[in-house]
Amino acid sequence: MAKSEPALVEISILDRSYKVSCSPEHLVLLREAAQELDRRMREVRGHAEGVGPERAAVMAGLNAVYEMLEQKAASSWDVGDVKRRMKGLEERLDRCFFEQESLF
Repeated sequence: MAKSEPALVEISILDRSYKVSCSPEHLVLLREAAQELDRRMREVRGHAEGVGPERAAVMAGLNAVYEMLEQKAASSWDVGDVKRRMKGLEERLDRCFFEQESLF
């Protein structure tokens, strides 16, 4: 299946318009991202009077990436622990099957 051709899309952040290239299948997510960035930048500017748009963008970006990394760390699995648990389950299943076979 061929990808759709990107189109220029206009988004607004801090009352300033930007045109970015985006494929149609990513348009909804792009608009949501722009709205979230706008919200975060306004929040930064609301907490610190006189903050320019560039500094607000950097602070909002840092906060967003920090939250993303924090969620990633919280949801990461200990691969060794998962393997140990799977091995334990496999051994239990083997015992169950062996016990079942001995009944017949």
